[in-house]
Formats: sequence, structure tokens, C-alpha cells
Amino acid sequence: MEIQAALDVADETDSFLQITDVIYAKEADDGYDALSDAEKTVFCIDGLLREMENGGFVQFFHHEVGALAEDTLEALERIKAKETMGLMNRMIDYFDDRRVPADDDERIDIFEQIEREHADEIAECDDRFHELGDKLVELTLAYVARNLKEFR
Repeated sequence: MEIQAALDVADETDSFLQITDVIYAKEADDGYDALSDAEKTVFCIDGLLREMENGGFVQFFHHEVGALAEDTLEALERIKAKETMGLMNRMIDYFDDRRVPADDDERIDIFEQIEREHADEIAECDDRFHELGDKLVELTLAYVARNLKEFR
């Protein structure tokens, strides 16, 4: 199994990247909805990591992965990343009724308004994300190992 082989790679980052390659290929072929909950968890964590590295929460909500904010929150809960989950909760709280639009244009328009009103708080959340000791890759790999049968 590809996922098991990827878990056996000594370097955590390489292991994580190999796992995400498998999941991204499946998502590209079959769509996000075809992924198992465990696969969605890895997909969402990877999306969060990528966007946070490239521009923080603004980047996250301005790209497609922002439509998966609730799924990302659930993914953080599944891997037990409590502090990062708190930050994501805080960001989702800025949206009326905690409803993050799936439509990219609508989500971006709303988040631009949020950003104008809460730029300092968003920057603080970005900084806190990067300071955290949650170790999202390590937590995700442990989650994958515990839930290996969920990866098809």
C-alpha cells in the first residue's frame, strides 16, 4: 500500500509529501467528495499548511481551500491540534453565523471586509500559527498511522 510505504519513510516531511501526493492524485481523479474522512483530513491539513506558508489566513480564505474551513477545523480536531484549532475557530467566528461561503468570489469579498476591520487580529493569528508547537505534520502522520485502514 502506498500510504504504508510513505509512513515508513524516515524523514517526516518526505513521508507527509508522499502521502499528500497519493491523496491529491485521488482528489484530482475522483473529486474531494470521493475522499474518505481520513483522506479529507490530510487534504485539509496540507491545504492549511500550504496557504499559511504562502500568506497566512488571508491566503487561506482567498483560495479554494478556504471553502473547506469547516472541514479543516474538523481535521485539526481529528489530529488533536488543539491550539491551531482554536485559531481556526477564531477566524471562522469572523464570518456571520460562522458560515464560510463555498463560492470563491463571495468568500473573498466577505473576507476582505473582515480583513479591513480585523487586520491586527488576523496578523496576530498568523503569528501565533507560526509560533505554535502543534507540529501539524507530526500529528497528521500519527493520525494516518492510527487510521491506516481508512486510506483506500
